[in-house]
Amino acid sequence: MRDDGSKPESFSRLRAEVLEGDLKLSVDEYILTANAAITPALLSPYTLVVLGSNGRLLDAGEVAALTEYYNAGGRILVYADFQYGPDNWASDNSFLKQFGIEVFPDNFQPATQITDIVTSHPIMQGVASFATEGSSQFLIKAARLSEQQVLAKCSPLERSGCALQPAEQAKIQPGDVVACTWVRENARGGKLAGTCDRNTFHNGPGPGTDIDEFDNRAYARNLFRWLTQ
Repeated sequence: MRDDGSKPESFSRLRAEVLEGDLKLSVDEYILTANAAITPALLSPYTLVVLGSNGRLLDAGEVAALTEYYNAGGRILVYADFQYGPDNWASDNSFLKQFGIEVFPDNFQPATQITDIVTSHPIMQGVASFATEGSSQFLIKAARLSEQQVLAKCSPLERSGCALQPAEQAKIQPGDVVACTWVRENARGGKLAGTCDRNTFHNGPGPGTDIDEFDNRAYARNLFRWLTQ
């Protein structure tokens, strides 16, 4: 399967210009269906696996395969967006919950700049801000916060673009963090990262944000470079 770039919300420029062009990566794309599963054999050839918000929940076998892949040094990027289908934001939570992380639903908020950034990390080098629209942010529990490094937040949560629905607000306990970008690493070279909106990497023009808005392109380049090197 190949993204043909025919729609504004396509990722073909991300693939062609950043991944294949700048970073010289080879990219395969898959649609996870009811009849297609994530298995160790499917994951094994790849340096990086991107979970781009699936149309169904990951089952126990798929969670085990992803966990084994990460523990052995594999790299995984997760993000969600409503446009992939209602409730798709929950697709990766069965995998992420073991790390004390939960993807929140799309907040249906307007486009906003993310400026609360840890600029010292390689992913944020040269990035003053990047854009999102309708973010699926990550709740990171206080007890597991030391295992993750939060690199960006949509803050304050009360402002337009960052606000959460009441059901999500009620889940936040003292010490918890709501993140837009986070990373973690393990002793075998495994890397795991989350970014809160696919719109950051859009082709545009059209609904959402665009890979050429603000520092979106630099953010994309840095994010995928860090994950694959």
